[in-house]
Amino acid sequence: MQLVNYAAWIPAEKASLVVATAPFPDLAANELIIKNHALAINPVDWKIQASGGFGLSYPAILGEDVAGEVLEVGKNVKGFKKGDRVIVHALGLGSGPGYGGFQLYPKVKLATVAKIPEKLEFKTAAVLPLSVSTAAAGLYLEGTLGLKYPTTGSSKASQTASKKKEVLLLWGGSSSVGSSVIQLAVASGYDVVTTASPANYSYAKELGASLVLDYHNPDVVPILISLLKEHGAKVVGVYDAIGAEGTVRQSAAVLHALGGGTVASVVSAPDDLPKDVKVARIGSTNIVSQEAGVVAKKIWGEYLPAALEDGSFKAAPEELVVGNGLYFVQGALDRQKSGVSARKVVVTL
Repeated sequence: MQLVNYAAWIPAEKASLVVATAPFPDLAANELIIKNHALAINPVDWKIQASGGFGLSYPAILGEDVAGEVLEVGKNVKGFKKGDRVIVHALGLGSGPGYGGFQLYPKVKLATVAKIPEKLEFKTAAVLPLSVSTAAAGLYLEGTLGLKYPTTGSSKASQTASKKKEVLLLWGGSSSVGSSVIQLAVASGYDVVTTASPANYSYAKELGASLVLDYHNPDVVPILISLLKEHGAKVVGVYDAIGAEGTVRQSAAVLHALGGGTVASVVSAPDDLPKDVKVARIGSTNIVSQEAGVVAKKIWGEYLPAALEDGSFKAAPEELVVGNGLYFVQGALDRQKSGVSARKVVVTL
């Protein structure tokens, strides 16, 4: 008997979500169908709802973060079986409603699926997918910062022992994306200097940051410049996880004082930045579409499952569960829009 699928649809541009039946997805040879157990909310979701755009055809199903179990396996799929516990970066935007995360049974593309250990609850794991892809896109693509890939276990130990003092400067270490950036960069052998509010200093350090500074401080830029110069650190780039013109300018000012470099950000560069500073635009799906999908294979296919299994990569920030069921998704969007600190809004299913 065919299962009945439901989704939290956005029926038209700028409309509120409506829970209604959705087609049960057709299974392609190289895809999976997931029984969704938890979904998380990202700023892009409410921004699409508030502003429209993104080339969507309506009605549509939004949502990028999914945690659940494999329900059906395409005939050409290897490495996954029915019942596997997984997290998924649902690549729904531009792919059609069947791939959206805000439904009971999304279909997913293999490039951004990773198994999770039994000890990791679905509601906790759901915070990771989009943040991991976005962090990886900024850190590892040749067109962004082009850093070394992360490693686990003995490989990581030897890398750490032999590394030179190379520093990644991160703006927004307690954000969802920033939480993944810290962990990935440290696993890649870099020291991370980041900004956060004082309430989240210990949070960022627990994830692996070497130094945390208050972004509210009006002198944060000269302080960063002084500290980095004093320690003779080689700064390999800046990751702007906040994504605002102001943080791009602050990042550029630090880099310019240290001899130039690249800022990876989700926003475009202002026209009047120093000539020795480049701003590289981050797009999470570029890990699949660019460089033959090598970054997705390295992070989603190799590093992430192993690091979640051995506990070296944490599901962070902590989930903030606001309800159980698709009817709570609209309220979850509103809650995320109102602002959260070192938490990620989750709905269980």
